[in-house]
Amino acid sequence: TVQRRLNPPAGVAMHWSRLADIPLAAIVVLAEPWLGRSRAVHLAALLVPPFLGGLLAVLFLWAAASLRPHRGVPLPVAMVVALPFPLLQMMPGRVDHHGLQLVLTTLAIGFLIRSLGNGVLRLRSADCRAKSKDDSLLAPGRPWPAVALGIAGGVSLAVGLETLPFLGMATVILGLAAVRDGGPAATALTWYGVALTATSLALLCLTLPPGAWTAIACDRLSLAHVAMTGVIPATGATALALARLRPGAGWPLRLATVGGGMAAGLALAAAPFPQCLGNPYAGVPHEILFWLDRVEEAQSLGALFDGEPGLAVSSVILPLTALVAVGWQWARASDRTDPRWPALALLVLSGVALTGWQIRGMPYAGLVAAVGLVPLAVAVNERADRLERMPARVGLQFCIPVLCVFAIVLPPWLLPGSVDQSDALDAKCDVRSVVEALTDPAGLGADVQTLAAPIDTGPRILFLTPHKVLAAPYHRNIEGLTDNRRIFAGTEEQALAAVKARGVGAILFCKEYAFVPAYTDRPAFLLDRLLADDPPRWLVPVARSGGMGLYQVHPGVGVER
Repeated sequence: TVQRRLNPPAGVAMHWSRLADIPLAAIVVLAEPWLGRSRAVHLAALLVPPFLGGLLAVLFLWAAASLRPHRGVPLPVAMVVALPFPLLQMMPGRVDHHGLQLVLTTLAIGFLIRSLGNGVLRLRSADCRAKSKDDSLLAPGRPWPAVALGIAGGVSLAVGLETLPFLGMATVILGLAAVRDGGPAATALTWYGVALTATSLALLCLTLPPGAWTAIACDRLSLAHVAMTGVIPATGATALALARLRPGAGWPLRLATVGGGMAAGLALAAAPFPQCLGNPYAGVPHEILFWLDRVEEAQSLGALFDGEPGLAVSSVILPLTALVAVGWQWARASDRTDPRWPALALLVLSGVALTGWQIRGMPYAGLVAAVGLVPLAVAVNERADRLERMPARVGLQFCIPVLCVFAIVLPPWLLPGSVDQSDALDAKCDVRSVVEALTDPAGLGADVQTLAAPIDTGPRILFLTPHKVLAAPYHRNIEGLTDNRRIFAGTEEQALAAVKARGVGAILFCKEYAFVPAYTDRPAFLLDRLLADDPPRWLVPVARSGGMGLYQVHPGVGVER
């Protein structure tokens, strides 16, 4: 979990979770005796993401089961087509932790729904009277769904903090249920909090070396987050005590107990870790996060509308539709007091809000939107059952899934955005064009070198060559990003000092990436000289291919370390 060839010699501690490695490692271990290590790794990369995608689809059907009568599977199977944004995270070869996060979130959504209700959601329809066969398991006060929700949430936190918004909303939903219902819901809140805290703490110790157990990190699971999850069982226990000591307490007192306890607990838990409140990039200097301004998934929805209006509409149309649909179905439900209606509304609203903040929330928003649209699809399906003609009945039964497909596919086609220049940029700044020079045993390939290069080329240099790099697009690499920036965008004195201090042996430059280090109002000596094809005398040209220029640092510059 430490990348030694990035920011040498110290390296960079990655926050990749070993939990995401388990299915990959399993396939490698099984396939390596027959295919060899390299091919086994490629096979794992091809198989694991689609496997997670299939698991997501199965768990979606299970999560939606308590939102519909148990009368066949065509409808929920058809609703899987509303999951393109989550499933795009699981294309063959896309090895990332986001797919596993979505699987765990889907599992948690199913347990959240089951921890709130008893039977299927009922509309004002004579066709929706059948009891769910899960009623005995969903009876209020049974703790197992809340415990399972906490375990799934704790595992997802250990994989990555992208689950925090969902877990926060799940806590709000269970807290509101405790305000409304008292004892049974307070029991669920308590068990959820106990399981979440225990799982988070256990995985913190199991997935990190002992020296990192007490380190405060805002971008991965740490004691700061475990302390905040500990507020949940304390609040639930307080609400449960109130329900037993004062059974007749009204909702204002229960609201004061739950809301006040949660606020006070969070304030106490966050006091030792104020830097982590709402900012996973706390402690990272703003001047080295300039490249984040150009990362697409970190953009706001408003920024996406400016460049890709069709994609922006496609990303929010289903969540917004689901929000309206849940509200409409809730208004016409036979039991408007069922807590799952506000739960669905809050989940979908959280997806809309998260996508509005950063478009990396699109997969989560698409997932909760698909769940929120299930009751509407059920209602339409019931109406279709009354039709006599088969074509009309089948068409109406599947109209919601079909409309979901059109809602996602049509906006990018009707509202095309600006031309994506990323492929052209990659072609002009392709590291492969200078790999021969970088690996030449009679030249730079004779020894492992430390390279200063455009940030976005760092991963490819690591993959294609034996060399080291100062920087790659990774926010934890504060030291490497800072020195890389000084070399390209500082004064000549700053550039030379950084080259000497870091033992930089070569510099890779691409004109197309010049805007990245130039995102500053300070002098940019080396950048300006290389743009003018006038390298300083301490750089010796080695190779040029298209927009790429490779330079060796003159041995006379000297190295401090």
